[in-house]
Amino acid sequence: MPPEEETQAHPDRFEIVVDTVEHTVHAAEVSWKHVVDIAYPGQADDPQYVFKVQYEDARSHPTSGTLVKGHHVTVERSGTTFSVLRSVVS
Repeated sequence: MPPEEETQAHPDRFEIVVDTVEHTVHAAEVSWKHVVDIAYPGQADDPQYVFKVQYEDARSHPTSGTLVKGHHVTVERSGTTFSVLRSVVS
């Protein structure tokens, strides 16, 4: 099925990329926690880590930037990318 037909057949599917790996999400709004949970399952609330989430090609304005804990970004149907950096709290 061509991509445009796939989108019409599944209007609740959004293809995002997290750390170079494609993932399907089922809402246009993606939270900081959701992205971190994709990149580092079960570690988003771990106090020994700090996460920095960068995004590009979003539907939100600005279309690229840093996603802050507790916030969300509106993604495109396909192509919004996220990069998640994990640091250990010293």
